[in-house]
Amino acid sequence: MHLPTVVRIYESSDPSAALRAMAESLTANIPVRSAFWVAADKQVHASWPGEVNPSPELLDVALHTLRPEVFPLGSEFPADSEQFPNCEMLLLPLGSLDDSYGVAVLMAGEGTLGEDLQPWMGVATALERVMQQHRLHSRMTEECTTLRQRVEEAEALHTLGLAVNRTLDPDEVLALVARLTRTLLGAHYVTVNTLDDGQVNAVASVGLRARETATKDYFLASKVVQAGKPLVVGGPGSSYQVEEFPFHAEEGMQVGLGIPLSLFGETFGALVIGYRREYTPTPRDTRLALTLAGHAAVAISNARLHHTLADRSTELEGAYSELRRTSEIKERFFASMSHELRTPLNGILGYQNLLLEDLAGSFDPSARVYLEKSNRAALNLLGLVNDILDYAKIEAGKIVLQIRPATMVEIVEDAVANVEPLAAQKEIQLKTPQPDSYVSLSTDPDRVRQILINLLSNAIKFTPKGGEISVTATNHDADGMTEFRVRDSGPGIAPEDQEAIFREFEQVKGTKGGTGLGLPISRKLAELLGGELWVESVVGAGSTFVLRLPRMEQ
Repeated sequence: MHLPTVVRIYESSDPSAALRAMAESLTANIPVRSAFWVAADKQVHASWPGEVNPSPELLDVALHTLRPEVFPLGSEFPADSEQFPNCEMLLLPLGSLDDSYGVAVLMAGEGTLGEDLQPWMGVATALERVMQQHRLHSRMTEECTTLRQRVEEAEALHTLGLAVNRTLDPDEVLALVARLTRTLLGAHYVTVNTLDDGQVNAVASVGLRARETATKDYFLASKVVQAGKPLVVGGPGSSYQVEEFPFHAEEGMQVGLGIPLSLFGETFGALVIGYRREYTPTPRDTRLALTLAGHAAVAISNARLHHTLADRSTELEGAYSELRRTSEIKERFFASMSHELRTPLNGILGYQNLLLEDLAGSFDPSARVYLEKSNRAALNLLGLVNDILDYAKIEAGKIVLQIRPATMVEIVEDAVANVEPLAAQKEIQLKTPQPDSYVSLSTDPDRVRQILINLLSNAIKFTPKGGEISVTATNHDADGMTEFRVRDSGPGIAPEDQEAIFREFEQVKGTKGGTGLGLPISRKLAELLGGELWVESVVGAGSTFVLRLPRMEQ
């Protein structure tokens, strides 16, 4: 009796078909009135030949049965007895306590199910196998569906990522975000809204019934932007109802999901997803929507950054042009003023020299004293003008070096001879190295001499009366460099001022006179010659200026 039943059950594809096959097979020998399957949730998941409505008492007894048992309906189950008069029921527990599939219930005429229930174990086992296979099949189907969804999501996100990296046009990317969101989330329509200057506007949409009204989708999007987190509209437990948003109510929204477009703590707008049917958004929907919204936020951020960079680039180009124009004006001013000042100064010095040489007649001694002071002042002024002119030429890149062979002794002796009168006035002793310690250089001797004169003039200026200044030169054969050192016995330079003295128009405390250009010009000339210039000094122990230049022996 039970073998054909078991075979038909095994041949069934799902629990409902198995239950129907069991009941139909048994009716040939047993007057089965009804068969149904009660799951652990106390719900009837399958029944034959039609729907049944078991009482709570029957459900409770059924789900607490541990082995096959037969119960007469009688007075214990009055509602069920009324539904199935003159019947008894067979309870077949399916599975175990740890992995229960519920209970199969058979209603048949009184005394027809038999007293020996062991044969029914085969039927129960067969039903269990079908349910187990169905559960495994359902699980595999769900996993396949999940994998397919993930593949679709990965492909969509890859496409979106390529679009974000390929274009700086946010409209193209946002339109793609709207289409992919609608497809992947199974929505009826989607709008993408951006926040600009405090105003939220719809910039892309798909699935709207009235596309010309898309720009009116701002109220719900504004709520999402303000919240800065996902919002659900409509449905049980929602904080907002569709009626609060007329645009979406007219679009037929039953349930909506709003996602902020956020990146690094900044919100750029909102993604609004609308369903025209009853639906409960799942965690997967929210997760996927957040990912899509993130791509949209990146696209908006990239576009705004590009526009900002373009604007800044334009501003920088304008500022650079203005700076270049100002620099050219400054250079022309320095050059023009220097020439205009130097011409009359040379005339003044020429006439003064004629007078001092008594070529225009003799002078009273007291008058000669004033004339000599005037001559020194004019020479000092000429030096200042020359400094300004040299600085202007260096800044304009118009210094032309005249590289030729020269001896160190020639350069040093000429520089020392130039400052000897100043040193004599302060009774300062000048010490120079022996001529045989020099080698030949391939350099611009006039510029090297100019540097040394600047260094010696400064040394004389800051060395007290009766002091000492020395000039030394050292050849470094290992690296092919020559080093000039000008050392004075002055007050020294504080560490914090040792770089300041090489900055244009900047003089340290206690300095009087001059333009503040001598040392900056000297360092720039040293660099043009391929060398360097620096100072070594200790307050109270004098200063040493070091000029290091490349050497080419002749």
